[in-house]
Amino acid sequence: MSAIAVAAGARGAPHAALVTQMLAAMPRRGDAKTSALGGSPSCALGQSAFAWERPAEVATIAGITVVADATLYYRDELLRRTLGRAARADGCTAQLIAHIWRERGAATLELLEGDFALAVWDETQATLTAARDFGGKRSLFYCAHGDSLRLATTAGAILVDSTVPRTLDLATVASVAAGLWSHPPASAYAAITEIPAGYALTWQPGRAPVVRNYWNLSNEIESRRQPLDPAADELRALLTDAVRERLSTTGKTVVSLSGGWDSSAVYGVGRSIAGDNVHGVSISYPEGDPGYEDGFIRDITARWNATPDFIDAYTIPLFVDAEAAATRRDHPFAHVYEHWNRSLSRQARKADAHVMLDGIGGDQLFQVSDVYLAELFRTFQWRELAAQYRVKRTGEGSWRELYHAAVKPALPAGVQRGIARVRGGAYRNYLERRPPIWITEEFLRTHGVMPRELAAQPPLPEGSLVRAEAEVFLRFPFYPRVFGHLHSFALDEGVEMRSPLLDERVVRFAAKRPWSDRADGGESKRLLRRAMRDLLPANVLAPRPHRTGTTSAYFLKGMRTEGWPLAERLLTDSTLASMGMIDTAVLRRAWDHILKHDDDMLAGRVYFTLQAELWIRGHET
Repeated sequence: MSAIAVAAGARGAPHAALVTQMLAAMPRRGDAKTSALGGSPSCALGQSAFAWERPAEVATIAGITVVADATLYYRDELLRRTLGRAARADGCTAQLIAHIWRERGAATLELLEGDFALAVWDETQATLTAARDFGGKRSLFYCAHGDSLRLATTAGAILVDSTVPRTLDLATVASVAAGLWSHPPASAYAAITEIPAGYALTWQPGRAPVVRNYWNLSNEIESRRQPLDPAADELRALLTDAVRERLSTTGKTVVSLSGGWDSSAVYGVGRSIAGDNVHGVSISYPEGDPGYEDGFIRDITARWNATPDFIDAYTIPLFVDAEAAATRRDHPFAHVYEHWNRSLSRQARKADAHVMLDGIGGDQLFQVSDVYLAELFRTFQWRELAAQYRVKRTGEGSWRELYHAAVKPALPAGVQRGIARVRGGAYRNYLERRPPIWITEEFLRTHGVMPRELAAQPPLPEGSLVRAEAEVFLRFPFYPRVFGHLHSFALDEGVEMRSPLLDERVVRFAAKRPWSDRADGGESKRLLRRAMRDLLPANVLAPRPHRTGTTSAYFLKGMRTEGWPLAERLLTDSTLASMGMIDTAVLRRAWDHILKHDDDMLAGRVYFTLQAELWIRGHET
């Protein structure tokens, strides 16, 4: 499903008419002509859908009305666990949720597995509950204004209500322009807020909405090396179930296939289940390019007597009508690889598929940075640390290098702050992203940007540096926002994206596994690779001396060719500069650096600033 909308407030107000208008304002998320409405005189709920999806649905059972932009998995098991009787698992999703909600209330949220954004109106209790799953592919925004509440898949749909203030939230614009990755749950409009992934909102007339985190991982993690083979067998079984649940039930399923280990694991498992009904589409790079994995991809598909559909990366533009695209967006954030991902979705449609699986989740769950060395130091596994450091060290190694790699990150934050003060510097966690130097300190301070960023960070587990890092890349709001954009691009092309590696059962299993599953000497993603033995070729699963499949050359070429003329026009008369947000002289020096040096990290920050500039020009009132 694609778009939902809710309008609640005084009895007898034209809520249903407003919901109809809100749905019509989201044509890229569903056809408003194919819509459904429900609710009561106090609350109207609606949904629109595309013709290739299930029909739009709003279900009411015993005063419980549900609207859900949702794809649920393990539906048979959900029915057995909740309703305790035989029922059709392939029926209306909203109706299924309404049945369970009637018996379990808000505890229903913890029982659902899938990709969803939903809203539930309880007429008896006069209570609205809205929630998103932890992965965050389906977005959900709200505005509590006076005695009313508006809720929709996009912020722009809420602006249909003329009583909602249009004042821009410049701190959010600055967060995006700076390329920060906490990203508070604010939208670009001060009156509209995003419900974070894994959170639920509760609202009653006359009261302020309450937003709570209902999805959490256990803090448990194995601190010491564990046998790999039994865990690999368990992961194989879990991933097989996850892929099976996400395969299309009506036709072919496509996998956006790289030559790495994440999407290839999904492809191998999919082929083992559904054979030729699973097909690979891939981006091709020339030999010698850092993105080149074509040989691995051909080997992966040849293992299953298949061939992939390749798309030449350098035929895909980085920018397409950038000014108009920014004006259409509800939010200043733009995905760097939007058109790269749209090309994959269009290729999936050419293969007659409406479902595409990806490898998102592999990096978060199955690899770790060198912070695991600090974890070994902190947990007194010093023999393991010595063995790992001998492999990891650069040059001859040194006590200084060992201190920075293994000792310093293990020190309490307070101790690290004290050391930084003594040395005349500032403490900075290695996971902390700071604004680039062209974002002015005065603007950041005046608008409280960094305190909001820190407040938006979910609490991290304190017992393990490995787990803390995994949760940053899994739960920081930046990442669900990225996933939501990818889902939106695919929908535009007629495709639903699904991520088997973010299956909740896979996530909970992998999160508890020790550092040695993720890294061991020169190897990474050991558990995932071991789980794929006999499904993927040995040369694909073998350790690699350097990283493959990086898109840096493609991105830098696009920035230097397509991005440079655009930047020249924008920097001449910058709206962000007139607001005091950026220093164009410093930004121009950054551009000069990018033209001369292969610095894709800096180029990424510049890209976000350019997109924020384009957005503010199209939305400033």
